Amino acid sequence: MKLLNPRRGPEGKAMKRISLLLALATIGTLKAQTGGSPMGGFGGPAVLGRGTGSGTGQRGGADLGISFFAGMMATIDSGLTGLRLDPSGSLSSNAGKGVDGFAGVFGSKRLKRGSVGINYSGHYRQYSGAGSITGTDQSLGLYASRQLSKRSTLQFSANAMTTNRPFGFSISGINTDPSAFTLFSPVGELFDNRIYFSSGSAEYSVQKSARLSFSLGGQGFITRRTGKVLFGVNGGAATASVAYRLTRRQTVNVGYQFLTFNFTRNFGDSYGNGAFGGYSIQLGRRAQLGLQGGFYRLESLGLRTANVDPIIAALIGISTVQEVFHSISILPTAELSLQYKVSRFHSLGVSGGITASPGNGVINTSRNTTGGVSYTYSGIRSVGLSAAAYYLKMASLIAGNQEFSSIQASGNASRHITEGFYLSLSAGNRKFLNSNTNTFARNSYFATVGVTWSPKEVPISIR
Repeated sequence: MKLLNPRRGPEGKAMKRISLLLALATIGTLKAQTGGSPMGGFGGPAVLGRGTGSGTGQRGGADLGISFFAGMMATIDSGLTGLRLDPSGSLSSNAGKGVDGFAGVFGSKRLKRGSVGINYSGHYRQYSGAGSITGTDQSLGLYASRQLSKRSTLQFSANAMTTNRPFGFSISGINTDPSAFTLFSPVGELFDNRIYFSSGSAEYSVQKSARLSFSLGGQGFITRRTGKVLFGVNGGAATASVAYRLTRRQTVNVGYQFLTFNFTRNFGDSYGNGAFGGYSIQLGRRAQLGLQGGFYRLESLGLRTANVDPIIAALIGISTVQEVFHSISILPTAELSLQYKVSRFHSLGVSGGITASPGNGVINTSRNTTGGVSYTYSGIRSVGLSAAAYYLKMASLIAGNQEFSSIQASGNASRHITEGFYLSLSAGNRKFLNSNTNTFARNSYFATVGVTWSPKEVPISIR
């Protein structure tokens, strides 16, 4: 997205830098929260395909070479939920404050027959009042593409991350790579304890003609959570799709996807077959709209509690047992993405959808319903503002009495201090909502202030 600014000289350049930063941070956050595309996905109104590719290492869609950054920030958090009970027998809830030092590397480079990109961020956080939150956060994204022939391209990506402070969706406090988030990324995490996630993918695309293209891809992932009662998951997916360009501004696509989840510390697995179709369009010079819909047929194997016959119960003294069960469910999927540049100073993003998810460590194979909105304003001299809000509802497709929902909102303000240095302020709220299947209700707030240094014109976000 190209942001225009009528100002010239150092002040105008600083304004443009901060505007690009905030637009990237807001859009990346929303994509992380919604968990990516349900089936293969689309990156807006791709003219000749499905918008395949990666923004790894880029800032504002531009290749800026390899650079680095570093900084410090002070943080205040409330509603920290550890994997333990307090003396009253309720889930623990703590407040903490601390200092976070961070550094990393980002960049991308175009090669003669392809491109490569890297996005790494590492944090060390020291907290008082919540010692379990003290520790490191790490995030790494790698991407490479190779043009095999005039009409074919092969792309690879790999992502890894760990944190003990998942603020509702993924890694809070790390400038995570927006392209790292997929169907499998951890969302709706309930506890502030250590989580590990990694994924890898490959895609082969053929441009058959100016209008027609084909794509084959596969991806795999692993998620691990500390704490013996939270389960992890291994999984993967294979996708085949066809895209056809109707006009210069409109593209349609159809495809098939197979996915599988296998759970650790929790007996059972799920696999599914699905079909999808999508439509994307460029609405004038300022708006991009993407729509996608389809379904999964999911089969799951798991355990459930069953009552023992009263006569047998009288003999053995046990009234319930665990039994293996097999279930089949049909899950409709949908996705909407709208990016609208209201003016050269205002931009708006809206996204939402329904898709399958491997769960959050408490419930497994689930239906995720999401919706989000982001807004960026870049018309104030040397200052940038952004805000985002989203809703997530996670409901088990296997156990009908398991459901969690949450809302989250955050805002950010940044100001250019001097060459290479930026001051950033941010605040946010996450709230888990009561439902008819659980009583878990938790409000969490955070606020940060920090300084970031980067020699490049477009630095990274600190939160």
